[in-house]
Amino acid sequence: MPSIKPVSTAASVAGTALAIVCMFLLFFVVGALSDMNGGDAAGTAMAEGFTAIGVFALYAALAALALVAGNGGDMPPSGQLALFVLVPASLFAVWVAFTLLERSQLAPGLWPLAIPAGAPTLIVLYCLWALTPLRAIVPVRTANIVVWGGVGLLCLAALPLSLIREGVDQRETARVADWQAKFGAMPADAPLAQWFPFLGSHVYSIEQAAADAIRKLPRRQGDAEAMLDRDEFPFAKLSQFDLDPTPALCDKARASLTRRAAALAPAPGRAHGVQEIIDEVDDAVGAMQWLVGFACDCERESLAWEALARSYGVPDSIVEDLAKLRDPNEFGRVLYNSPPRFSMLTPKAKLGAWLEFAWDPAAPASQVDAAVAGARKLDHRTADAVEWLTDRYRKEDAFELMRYLPELDLEATPGLCAAALSWVRDDLARVYRPTPDNPLPYSNLVERLDAGEPLPALQWLAGHGCDAEAELDAAENLVTAYGDSPERAAMLASLSALRRKP
Repeated sequence: MPSIKPVSTAASVAGTALAIVCMFLLFFVVGALSDMNGGDAAGTAMAEGFTAIGVFALYAALAALALVAGNGGDMPPSGQLALFVLVPASLFAVWVAFTLLERSQLAPGLWPLAIPAGAPTLIVLYCLWALTPLRAIVPVRTANIVVWGGVGLLCLAALPLSLIREGVDQRETARVADWQAKFGAMPADAPLAQWFPFLGSHVYSIEQAAADAIRKLPRRQGDAEAMLDRDEFPFAKLSQFDLDPTPALCDKARASLTRRAAALAPAPGRAHGVQEIIDEVDDAVGAMQWLVGFACDCERESLAWEALARSYGVPDSIVEDLAKLRDPNEFGRVLYNSPPRFSMLTPKAKLGAWLEFAWDPAAPASQVDAAVAGARKLDHRTADAVEWLTDRYRKEDAFELMRYLPELDLEATPGLCAAALSWVRDDLARVYRPTPDNPLPYSNLVERLDAGEPLPALQWLAGHGCDAEAELDAAENLVTAYGDSPERAAMLASLSALRRKP
């Protein structure tokens, strides 16, 4: 029987504690490495950073454990040499695995996970063997074969795994180059259908460039309508290419939706998988959401797709999306509230939709004037203004309304007076008041009030019969707090003239 070197209690306790720390860190590292690329870019980068910290913390603990086992344990010289060589070698191999697992969706997939899972575990077990009575049970030869062979093989495995990834990267580079060559050869006026393959290339730059090219394609509207007639247009793409939601496009899309639902319906000799139907329903829902948002009635089509979904047992959460399309609040939601182009505005559009184009800092003066003029003609403008000012989710954006309030020819109803004066009060209350040790000129107040211009709005409200005495008091106090000037005196005189006579 081989002689057993006594191991001190301190070395045994310290080694056991370090082994526990190593295994705890190992569980964290392996779990993190297995799921590093499951979120968005920012989340992935953060996960990679924490995982890298975990790897170095693990190997710091492993190095400390190896020192304790080598110096205080019963470890032969061959074992000490193994730790001296294999700990840094396995760290290098683990780092190679780390880089491979950053893109675990590619071959060799999760196979590199065996390196960080196995190598540190074998090293910890070998150190515990040297520090505990296990050394009397497991022969030195067996222990050395396990640590040299197991850890060595895991380290060497990094090479073929890296070669597999290198081959994948080379093939991917060639694939991307092939798509780039095909895209570069495309005529700028190619039919819409010829651009669609690039949208499924799985090359982000190509997909974005193709989408941009389609949005600039003069013939896209006519081509889309023709493809809908032939049931060749993918419904999921209907909202992505800046198409005009014309009556013709609406009719053709609805007809295509009806035909597609009928083609998917269960029938003798024709069956479809549930997942296939779910994918089809998702695409149809996306198309109908766009159509309904632009006031294209899809009630009949949504009912047909709902019946199809129920016939295949599609989950209720998806069926509810179809039912929501028939909600009256969804009809024209985009067209009437936030159309993407100024030319899409109609007399049915909300006041906020018109003023959004007036407020656009990049808009030409002619568009601003036209937007304000169009808003002034809306027969529902006063009701829209009250709704806007009393909507707690939109009240913070009401400065767009208050900026143009004097120009909109609104009716000073009690509802408008109350809502608008409440906004003026709140806005004036937020303005900084100068202190004696920090006097400010009146021009500073003008700059601070420029966005919503509450003073002109207050003047209009008071001048049109609203009871604004409290707001006039607040405005006068605010104006007086700033330095005297001809402009300040003129404003005070204007506010005073609006007072109600006793």
